Amino acid sequence: MVHLRERGSRLLIPILFVSLIYMLPNSKVFAQDTANDTITTPFRKGRWLSGLSGSFSSNTLKLASSEELFSSNGYGIEIFTGKFFRDRWFIGLNVLATSSSGAGLIERESESLLLGPSLSHYFLKDSYGSLYVSVLPGFIRVREEGNVLLGGEVLSQNAEGPGFATRLRLGYSYVVSRRIVLDVGVGTNLSWLDLSYRTVEESAERQESIFSNTTFFSFGFNVLLDEFFF
Repeated sequence: MVHLRERGSRLLIPILFVSLIYMLPNSKVFAQDTANDTITTPFRKGRWLSGLSGSFSSNTLKLASSEELFSSNGYGIEIFTGKFFRDRWFIGLNVLATSSSGAGLIERESESLLLGPSLSHYFLKDSYGSLYVSVLPGFIRVREEGNVLLGGEVLSQNAEGPGFATRLRLGYSYVVSRRIVLDVGVGTNLSWLDLSYRTVEESAERQESIFSNTTFFSFGFNVLLDEFFF
């Protein structure tokens, strides 16, 4: 069993959780005066939001059978598009590709692809931007290649498999002009994976259930449209 422990995630997850509780629809929120809201906020009902963003992360891996740690650094690219179904409430479709590498007791190169819907809520009605919180649950597939030290011998090891992931993000969107939005955020990726490990030298294969927790920072460039491209 492999555990991924990320520095700072203990504080980040409760903050995001409280924000998500606030996001939950209730009669008071949906009974708001949407006429006034529509006038002030650029994130109004019926508008489309599409964008491209990048992210970078750093985490620490620890094997259950060893006290030795190693660090891993990664980066990701995300594209998304979606629509505001209410003022300041957004639903979209996201595709996120990430790559990471690490060294230590285990040396590995890892790639993953996450696909799923996202739900976001923008808290402020200001015309220049807003603090927001978003949640992205979806299907993830991971592929790894690397070396592992077992019994004083270095073995080449490959892993691949599917899983379920949830990304929580707290960020701020700044409206540069009527159409251009700059975005920065911080969040955590929670993944539950079922990986098949294969040792090249021994041609042996085993199944591992893995939980991954990674904290990331993101930045993006988005476009607001009154109508979609076609």
